Amino acid sequence: MTSQRPANMARHARALRFGDIVFVGGQMSLDSEGRVVGKDVATQTRNCLEGLKRALAEVGATLADVVKHTVYFVCDGDDAALEKFMQEMDSVRFEYFKAPGPTTAEIRTGLDIEGALLMIDAWVVIGGKREVLSPPDHWNWKRKGPFVHGWKVGDMIFMGSQRSLDKNGNVLGVGDIEIQTEETFRNLDTLLRAAGGDRNNLMRQNTYFRFFGEGREVTEYWEKMTNVRRRYMSSPSAAGAGLRITGFPNTDELIQVEGIGVLGEKKQRLQPENHWDWSIGGSNFTQGWKIGKIGFIGGQISADNQAKAVGKNDIAAQTRNVFQFIRKVMAEGNLKESDVAKLYIYYYADGNWEQIAKTRAIIDEIQREFYGDEGPTVTSLRVSGFAFEDLLIEIEAFAVVPE
Repeated sequence: MTSQRPANMARHARALRFGDIVFVGGQMSLDSEGRVVGKDVATQTRNCLEGLKRALAEVGATLADVVKHTVYFVCDGDDAALEKFMQEMDSVRFEYFKAPGPTTAEIRTGLDIEGALLMIDAWVVIGGKREVLSPPDHWNWKRKGPFVHGWKVGDMIFMGSQRSLDKNGNVLGVGDIEIQTEETFRNLDTLLRAAGGDRNNLMRQNTYFRFFGEGREVTEYWEKMTNVRRRYMSSPSAAGAGLRITGFPNTDELIQVEGIGVLGEKKQRLQPENHWDWSIGGSNFTQGWKIGKIGFIGGQISADNQAKAVGKNDIAAQTRNVFQFIRKVMAEGNLKESDVAKLYIYYYADGNWEQIAKTRAIIDEIQREFYGDEGPTVTSLRVSGFAFEDLLIEIEAFAVVPE
């Protein structure tokens, strides 16, 4: 059994190593023909982790080198079904990761392939001086496991999903996005300080939020949430993405945020002129950063400088615009497509599985135009939407400066 995409989808590298850093594509429970293996959560979890283990072995790494991992999962049931899903998944995960294990996030969303229940994404660093980030009186999980809040590895800071929970795992601010955003970002700030840094060292910041409104309500909700987020953002801010998702294992949670930081003052902001812009004026948000050997390209969308979507209902036009925006941001740091090691592709595709496959095929075809037949590692998933109405796709990129 191997983890591989269907033949009609673009080929991606399984894992790419640059020095001590390993970039890995999202792992699903698939056979060599791209068909789903296993109908239950435990089997698919085991196959995902075995696939991750094999991919890492190819570049000289092991699961012990995983510092950060995210599980994107599909579960259509109620609270009891979600609890059962998590118990079955954790029964396997706890076999593969020993304390202190990697950071974790569990995001309820959509996947590419019918029958796939979960996908595991990971960040991996081989060796290096390591320190677990576990601030006193920080929030905690109800179910104890091997996972940690954060890792400091050399000058890099890896933070799992920060949440609006107390130290007993109870949700704070039930039903209130502003309270939950405040608690979540305060916890992110606390982790950065525990690593000897602050919000100015945050390079990547991804916000996952649950919201089911439509039209202008989408932007209004994002702005309400973001007016709280801005109190915890550096100026200029980290790069990142804002993604509307189905939810989290705990249905009372409305938001989670995770990120990657890098210590050091010598960095370059990647902020092209005449680029797309956000709906909140004067926000000083950032398109990308280059620090050390890594370029962090925040989620790029198909929008204009008035925060309006460009290419409404046209996934091909939006995808091509996004890849051109990525190219433009990277050019600020003298980076190009051949330097890209990892893409996170978030897209909206509704309807039946045939329609979803057609959407994914369009994205893959345009990706090949920019990155060739076998490009960077990729993690792709379907989301419920984005920060603005009428957007269909958002893509993050991570590039490595050539030696």
